[in-house]
Amino acid sequence: MTRSILGLVSIAVVCLGLQGCPPANVPSVAWSYFPIENSIWGLTVNNTADGGCIIGGGHDAQYDMYALKLDALGAKTWDKAYSNISLEGSHSELWRYEARGLQQTADGGYIMLGAGHTDGDLLPERSFLLVKTDATGNVAWSRAYAPDNPYDPGHACVNNLPGALQVTSDGGYMVVGSSYVGAYNIASILKTDAAGNQQFCKVINDNARAYDEDITGGQQTADGGYVLCGYSDNGSPHGNLALLIKLDDDGNLEISKTYQYTPDNRGAEAYAITQTADGGYVIGGELINDITKASTYGCWLSKVDDVGNVEWIHAYGHATTIHYPNAIKETPEGDIVAAGAMSAGSMALAKFTSGGVLRWNYAMPDTMPNVTANAIALTGDGGCIMVGSGISSVTVIAKVRYVF
Repeated sequence: MTRSILGLVSIAVVCLGLQGCPPANVPSVAWSYFPIENSIWGLTVNNTADGGCIIGGGHDAQYDMYALKLDALGAKTWDKAYSNISLEGSHSELWRYEARGLQQTADGGYIMLGAGHTDGDLLPERSFLLVKTDATGNVAWSRAYAPDNPYDPGHACVNNLPGALQVTSDGGYMVVGSSYVGAYNIASILKTDAAGNQQFCKVINDNARAYDEDITGGQQTADGGYVLCGYSDNGSPHGNLALLIKLDDDGNLEISKTYQYTPDNRGAEAYAITQTADGGYVIGGELINDITKASTYGCWLSKVDDVGNVEWIHAYGHATTIHYPNAIKETPEGDIVAAGAMSAGSMALAKFTSGGVLRWNYAMPDTMPNVTANAIALTGDGGCIMVGSGISSVTVIAKVRYVF
């Protein structure tokens, strides 16, 4: 997300309890947290082994990586910002990019994803950057990676944009994003072991530079492979194509699909994807009119099978439910929860049936204006933790605690 007013960005972290709710099963706020410091924004959240959570995002006008650890009751345990200065000293490398992923590792520490490079590695300034920390956020190691450019042999891709990070089933790390190959950004993937040793790092090149691929999310799949989502704003009469790419466990291409909302001749962008219990996927985002993005038409969600064929697709319009579903999860009961913002600008959560029928919306009653949810993590009590951020002239400085 582009932020045009620096220093006025805040973060909101909210725990929503879904069990013990009223008969309509509408959530209530268990606790919420607002950092006292402004110029912080949150992009990702994951559960931690102690029942708390870890939040990753950006800090300061230079877009340093930022980590915030909260306990199970929403109280801050620690927070840290990370830049080239904090680890490498005043060298020339670029560590000026927010954390696009942050997750606890098996040793109790954390792994985060940014963009940059380290001293002496001879990689492009904007390479995929992994930073490993101990349990209290102190840096253990950092390593940078860049795929080879298939259109310029012998040279690395120079502009690598991180999209998502996951600890994989073997304890290693998966990074998905986009890499510049000349005139276009194309989907790429990095896989390392737990020590950060590269196993593969490659441009997927599934479309032969027919259109840009801006990768927004991805995960390891049940078969050990990987699925990516994103969008292109060129290559179509409708301007915008939602993307789904499936890879095998070695990062080789299996499926590449694009989606639009053809009943209304709308282009589509995809911001989030999740694999469902049946092996298929739910993917969603915003409907866009054309390449100018002068108008949006609200949220869309689609359920596809394991090879990307559409089982159902719904467009919800402006007022029905959330916009910009940046996070999508399947609940243990088979429902779908998605987080974004209501049209009035408040951070919000929506729940849908497995067939995409809206069950309810829940908009935060006390968040600052123009805040959008960026990530959610399901919790063991049937609720979730939601993190969001936005640009506003209001700086939230209070920590607020609620009960069920």
